[in-house]
Amino acid sequence: MLPTATAPPVRGLVIAEVVVLAGLNIEQLVRRLILDGPAPAGEILYFAAGLVLGVFALLRRRFPARTAVLTASAIALSLACSALGFLVEPAAAPSGDAEALATAILIGAACHRLPRGHAAALAVLGGLTMAAAPVLRFGDTSTTLAIAVVWALLWGCSVIVGLILRDGEARREAALAAARDRERLALARELHDLVAHHITGVVVRTQAAGVVLADGPEQELIKEIEHAGAEALGAVRRLVMMLRSPEPGSQITVGGLVETIEAAIGDDEGVTLLLADGLEDLVIAPETVSTVHRVVLESLNNVRRHAPDARRVTVLVEPVDGRRCLRVEVGNDGLRPGRVRRSPGGYGLIGMAERISALDGTLTAGAHGERGWRVLAELPLPGGVSAAATAGGGSTR
Repeated sequence: MLPTATAPPVRGLVIAEVVVLAGLNIEQLVRRLILDGPAPAGEILYFAAGLVLGVFALLRRRFPARTAVLTASAIALSLACSALGFLVEPAAAPSGDAEALATAILIGAACHRLPRGHAAALAVLGGLTMAAAPVLRFGDTSTTLAIAVVWALLWGCSVIVGLILRDGEARREAALAAARDRERLALARELHDLVAHHITGVVVRTQAAGVVLADGPEQELIKEIEHAGAEALGAVRRLVMMLRSPEPGSQITVGGLVETIEAAIGDDEGVTLLLADGLEDLVIAPETVSTVHRVVLESLNNVRRHAPDARRVTVLVEPVDGRRCLRVEVGNDGLRPGRVRRSPGGYGLIGMAERISALDGTLTAGAHGERGWRVLAELPLPGGVSAAATAGGGSTR
């Protein structure tokens, strides 16, 4: 499997969170449950809540999709502790710094990751919970009011940090999108100015040769070359039209994808094309379409170059992972037993890997089965599938 770019782990932040949360819990354990003798039941409850919320705060990194559940659970547990402390009896001495810090971390994560509505609701509810907790649990004194102010400030800092991270991530995504758009337009210009120009020259010269050799035995071959050049020119023009989409985030229907795949396959009757039903419900970004075209074209060129004796060549295109990902598989049975394909100096797979990595996809290329060779690409689909999509089988060409 070819390596893909991944974000470096933030181990330093994780270690810092573990150290701070563990330190606050240990300090509370030593100060309240050991040095001061037997602790009231309320303080034991608050200590246990601090431990649980600390675990929740650490789990948000392991399960980022569960941030909303973890944050809501932490707020609910803190509210339950405050209600119990208010209804039963106030604790003897203020405590709960670990709980407050863990709650603030979760609220900041919610402001960073969740949709605006959910983030705003959890932030407001969490702020009220943190500000009211000292007064409800420890009574209405000047000390508890000061603690409430400190916890409210801690909540405000967590919200600010979460919003800063959210804004930074949005700016980063916008910069990446702008860079991809510039690259897409530059590629469209190169295709139009260079590739299409040279293909047009080949077609014109082929037509001239057909006129000169009108009665010669090469006439049939010249017609085939002219037809292949015209098809290649049409495919390049279609790609240029897709790449020159007027809106950077615009998307096209899967019809363009099917046409692009068929153009890459051409009239090769030895290739079996398998298309899953329901592709018409997908929305495909132009850069994804061009990448699929590159994968299919380069893979088939490699088959013709390295496996001319292949008896079966298949191209499979289907949505997977709940139709959030597009799977493109090109396989053949032309690998001889005990033989490993090598193409020194070739950059086809490297180019495919770079294009797919730029779209946050993955590429696998290697032996598959006893005599098989497979190129497997998985590309994310930002639009997913429409609500009217229905599950189905597959069609074969």
